[in-house]
Parts: sequence; structure tokens; C-alpha cells
Amino acid sequence: MSEAPKNPLSTSELETKVEAEFVAPLTAVRGSLELLRDIPDLSEEDRQRFLDTALRGCARLEQAIKELANAVYAAGDKVKEEGSGKVASDDYKHYAARIKTLHDSEIIEIDFSDFRFSSNQIVNDFYDIVEDMIEASGRKWYFLVNYTDCSIWPEAWVAFAHRGKKINVNFSLGTVRYSEPKTGEDVSSEPDSFDPDLFPSRQLALNKLEEMKAR
Repeated sequence: MSEAPKNPLSTSELETKVEAEFVAPLTAVRGSLELLRDIPDLSEEDRQRFLDTALRGCARLEQAIKELANAVYAAGDKVKEEGSGKVASDDYKHYAARIKTLHDSEIIEIDFSDFRFSSNQIVNDFYDIVEDMIEASGRKWYFLVNYTDCSIWPEAWVAFAHRGKKINVNFSLGTVRYSEPKTGEDVSSEPDSFDPDLFPSRQLALNKLEEMKAR
């Protein structure tokens, strides 16, 4: 029998945890740096004291971020384990049809366009097929991913981030994503300013991959 999940934190408990692990050390770091910036004639003893305070705050933040990352990946492993199982035949065909291997270009193209990731199960089913195809090839690939009108529901984000990160770390020579604009929208020749890897067309994304391969 699996271990019963821990009770989720209440709002007040979560606020206290965030305050202790992130806000407090960040405030200490910022306060120390502002004093060092604004008071140039501090004594060497005071300067060292503020530097030590800032460094301790950085160490606390690094530890908190590490613990947060571990929690996210542990959650990703858990939802993968809970959602593992044989993919239904129709779903398998549908997902597999969205994965194309361009052998001559060393590219695997993954089509998430108009697809809705509404649950961990769907994420894991899709990514299981991607991983199976990659592992069967016995090599690493460049990835071209179509995100046009793809939607990822909040309850699927942990699994989606975890599985995508795992593939990039283990199998990717480089990954470029794109999202085609809707009819009538202006098409820029540059990637999204908030996401420099999200290009506005497949061709521009392919051009970027070719640049990466030429390095």
C-alpha cells in the first residue's frame, strides 16, 4: 500500500514557509547590498559584516531553491509512476502520429499544435511514446516542437515540465520551439521577446536548428 500523502499546507502555513525560506533571506541580501552601495565609507569591519549577511542570505536561498526543485521532480516522478500503464490503442496512434523522425536532418519533430494537456495521465502517455521512440533509436536528436494553440492545464504542469526536462537532459542535442500566428496576425521574423526560443514559424525554427548544428 502506498504511503498516504501528507496534508497540504494551509494558506497561512504556506505564507510563513515562503516568508522564512525566500522573503527573509532575500530582504537581508538586498538590505546589505543597498547599504554597501549607499555608504561608500563604511569601516572594513562593517563592510565585512554586511557581506557576510548577504552571503548567508544567498546560501539560504540556494538551499530553498534546491529543496523546491527536488520537490517538483519528486512530484513529477510520483505522477509518472501513478499514471504509468498501457496507452489505449486509439490514443497511441493519435500521439505517435504527432512524432516524426527526420533522419537526414537529425531532427525529431513533435507536434503539440491544437493539443490539450488536461491531466498528468495524458502528459505521461504522450511522453512515454516520445521516450520509447528515442530510446529505440539509440542516439540523441535535435528537437523541433510545434506549440501552436497548445494548452497545458495547471494540473498537468508538473508532469509536463518534469518529462520535458528529462528528455532535454537525456536525449537533446538542441531544442527549438515555434508557434504559428493565427490568420491575420502580424508575422515577425524574430522570436517572442519573452521566450527567445519560441519562433513564429516552422521555417524560422528550422533555420535556428541549422545554426545550432553548424556550431
